[in-house]
Amino acid sequence: MGEARWLLCADGEWPPASVWEPLSQACETIVGVDGGTDAALSRKIPVTLATGDFDSISDSAIERVSLPDQNASDLDKTLNYAANNGAEVVDIVGVEGGEIDHQLGVFAALIEAPSELEICMHMTEHVVMRCLDDLELVLDRGTQLSLFAFTPCANVSISGVEFPLDDEPLAFSTRGLHNVALGGPIHIESDGALVVVISAH
Repeated sequence: MGEARWLLCADGEWPPASVWEPLSQACETIVGVDGGTDAALSRKIPVTLATGDFDSISDSAIERVSLPDQNASDLDKTLNYAANNGAEVVDIVGVEGGEIDHQLGVFAALIEAPSELEICMHMTEHVVMRCLDDLELVLDRGTQLSLFAFTPCANVSISGVEFPLDDEPLAFSTRGLHNVALGGPIHIESDGALVVVISAH
């Protein structure tokens, strides 16, 4: 494949068309993850290939990629496939809702994905990214964002927000909840795996 920007379409709740339509136009490769293939096709999104349970795909013309591994979720396997086939930036839609274990599994897949991928999950009310080293953002003044450490972090820094951190330890806790952008650039650095949750409104 070799295209740099991919869109993964899962089978959960989708954000509004104002979110997924621009993504479907911007991404060179569009992948239906399990039942997400039909979810994408129902929105007239041109799916490039499908992974997961092929019985759930209504369009027999779509390329199918078998990713056998009972120890990983379809999303996890698809993220690894994307990294091995030239993806650099991966956008994901359709990951909201469902059972709580499924929701936690989505975040686990985000953390476990190959480190070379820049990943962004687009939800109805939020955008979710990860920071494995450093991350630069530009957010409007007043935008809320939260940091969650999914691995122990001895040194976390964030600037450009109302409550900055400067090489401080951060564990999986509520400490990083509800920070506020000052307007302009935000710089995040970490020696562990952070999930950054940004308000979309």
